[in-house]
Amino acid sequence: MKIFLTIFLLFAGFGLLAQPVVLSRKDAEAKKLWRKLDKDFDRPDGAQLETPFSMQKAFQDMYEQMLDKEKFSNLTFWNTLYLNAEGKIDYLIFDIGTQRFRMMNGNQEDGPKNKDSLSAIISAKITPYLAKIVSRRTVGSKAVLTTFVSFQPEASQERETQKDSTITGLAKALAMKDTLKVKSLNLGQSLLTAVPDVVYRFPNVEELFLVDNDIETVYLDMARLPKLRHLDLSKNILRDNSINISKNKSLQLLNLQKNLITDIPRAARNCKRLETLWLGNNRISGLTDASFRKLKPVKDINFYKAELTALPKGIGKMRNLEVLDVYYNKLETLPKSITKLKRLTHLAVSHNQLTALPKRIDKLKSVHTLYAHHNHLSKLPERITRMKELRIVDLGYNWLTTFPAELVAFTNLQELDLSSNNFPDFPVQLLQIRKLDKLHLRGNPFLGQDAERKYSEQLSQLKSKNIEVFY
Repeated sequence: MKIFLTIFLLFAGFGLLAQPVVLSRKDAEAKKLWRKLDKDFDRPDGAQLETPFSMQKAFQDMYEQMLDKEKFSNLTFWNTLYLNAEGKIDYLIFDIGTQRFRMMNGNQEDGPKNKDSLSAIISAKITPYLAKIVSRRTVGSKAVLTTFVSFQPEASQERETQKDSTITGLAKALAMKDTLKVKSLNLGQSLLTAVPDVVYRFPNVEELFLVDNDIETVYLDMARLPKLRHLDLSKNILRDNSINISKNKSLQLLNLQKNLITDIPRAARNCKRLETLWLGNNRISGLTDASFRKLKPVKDINFYKAELTALPKGIGKMRNLEVLDVYYNKLETLPKSITKLKRLTHLAVSHNQLTALPKRIDKLKSVHTLYAHHNHLSKLPERITRMKELRIVDLGYNWLTTFPAELVAFTNLQELDLSSNNFPDFPVQLLQIRKLDKLHLRGNPFLGQDAERKYSEQLSQLKSKNIEVFY
């Protein structure tokens, strides 16, 4: 009997330990928990995670079950969730306010008069609900999410007129009778865990939106959706091998942003006429040269905030590429093979750690827009002068100390951004530029308080050429 009682107490103790700690903001501040939690649950990349709709909905339902909506119709409940690597809540810190936007802006407010008693009610009631919540999207690492719950009455809205060719919501999709008319089907934020069979009721659908659900596995039989050209699966829980799209010649755009993808999924290669592939806000750590094979039709590829540390030379295989976006990554160099992208028109490499652009960048003769701001560039390659199609060049927030003479050679330039570099004096070479609509110079050392007086002659010359100068 004693052994049984001991085992029971042990399990009970473990159960109590596993329960989330619930604190009001006031109590958390009194215990000085904020800094400790922010440190313990900080992501290595420092990224702010978006709260999935399913989590937001769970908290809305939770508060509606705990509290009287009518009685607290003017309140907003702000919740910060500290999640462990299993996706479960370790800590919940909540606050109560009367205006959501004041709290979001960080301004202090006293909140309702009964704030303390209401906090006590929430603390007493909320724990059983929290035990059921698991954030499947963050499993594998600690995370912090924020949810807002509001009981404020919704403003009355006029009934939106919806075209017969567009359906929004799972209920309307199920109820729709004349399905052949539908060209656009939006099932975003529908709490889906899989692609529902209802999509096959719409054989003429051209756009399918499944954004912000909890879908972990996708299988699409494209033979039953022969006209589908735009598929949006962003903000789900998809991994490399969990996406299955049958071979097709219709899909042109595939949006896989904000999932758990580490490499270009094989499914993309089954789309023989795919033109746009968006993979931003994933952890793309598995790219190899082979990743880019059989993707020749793609014209636009997006790796925005994809945690890239290197871009494989295989990127050169994408001979039809027109737009390359690698904003907000950790690239220190670009592969030489990038100069094989003869059809490239937009090169966006901003917010990386590049110290140089490719020496033979002149081979990219079709590029008219170059975004390279927020890098470590101190000079430009000599052959950049041969890029006659350049219209927009953004080199702001780099390490330039002397004006790159190469910029004078451009005859079709419309906008040049040299903001926040390290020019000690006004770059007189700017006066030699033949054609320019906009020039950005803000944040350079030579622009002191008396810059307008000191460089009035140079600025006047620029303005006389109808150049809009920002300084």
